[in-house]
Amino acid sequence: MTSTTSGKEIHDDPDSAAALWFARLQGDDVPPRDRREFERWLKADARNAAAWEDLDRTWNNLAAIERDPAFAALRTDALGAGERRPHWNRRTLGLAAAGLVAAVGGGIVGKRWLSGEASRAPAADEPVFSTAVGERSTFRLADNSVVTLSTDSAVRVNHWAEERRLTLLRGQAFFQVAKDPSRPFVVAAGDKRVTAVGTAFDVRMEPGKLSVTLVEGRVRIAADAPANGQGGERRVEMSAGSRFVAADPADWLISAVDTAKESAWLKGRLVFDGEPLSAVVAEMNRFSERKLMLADPGLGATPVSGVFKTGQIDAFVAALKTYGLADVGRADGERVELVRPRA
Repeated sequence: MTSTTSGKEIHDDPDSAAALWFARLQGDDVPPRDRREFERWLKADARNAAAWEDLDRTWNNLAAIERDPAFAALRTDALGAGERRPHWNRRTLGLAAAGLVAAVGGGIVGKRWLSGEASRAPAADEPVFSTAVGERSTFRLADNSVVTLSTDSAVRVNHWAEERRLTLLRGQAFFQVAKDPSRPFVVAAGDKRVTAVGTAFDVRMEPGKLSVTLVEGRVRIAADAPANGQGGERRVEMSAGSRFVAADPADWLISAVDTAKESAWLKGRLVFDGEPLSAVVAEMNRFSERKLMLADPGLGATPVSGVFKTGQIDAFVAALKTYGLADVGRADGERVELVRPRA
């Protein structure tokens, strides 16, 4: 729950409210009214005072972790590296699951990062960037590598040592890797790892399927040995202009692709060249809360070519109608039913 003072939202949770007050009070031109409201908030509840003391203690330890690569990623993103600022995992960024808004450098950092715990913190303490359906977000890492998240996606920035490691938790992400031969760049996705030094590639997770599209450079994909220990680690090398697809542990395929077409989503577009309507609908639905439905499964085989903006369901349907590929049956705010073209 939240309340509002002076037109600004303040959380009822003491830790969340302390973080917001901290951010508001950092400037040199804080209005006297804001300072009075802060004093009233501080004295209103002993929990508020405790949360403020906790935050102040955390802030004083900030210098100890300022060079942490994941912290730097958060700080850089907060300075505006991306098109749309991604969401952060509340467990990661919370003062007791709330959030410390750091004024110096504009960064955001989780409470446990500052508590002097072991350098290899649990996964829950590593920042998670995510997007909702229809969103696309970009952030920059400490090494100047850039990550762009596609719709409904999430990536965790692991703590770095000998290697730069991230974990794709769901969805799709494009990685532009800064060169650093001494520290490989590793993206973990399920039981597989994509390793690069300086390159640009796309990783996409789907139910039962992983695909990697390599735009430039080279990468190595590896998977852990099966649980029975037979066969050892499996590896494959990729070169630019190719795509790796693993539909199951035994089925690995690498083929040449049009990387410009495959990475068009980075500019908010989807490109289709004769793909069946069923596949096109599935791809369009990834980027929209309003879903397309095929009333007649026979429509699914209809080939579709064109360039469409992500999330623009109405424009896509209008194009289908214009070219006589499909018509609209029932439609509401949640779905649009596609039917065979009317005579």
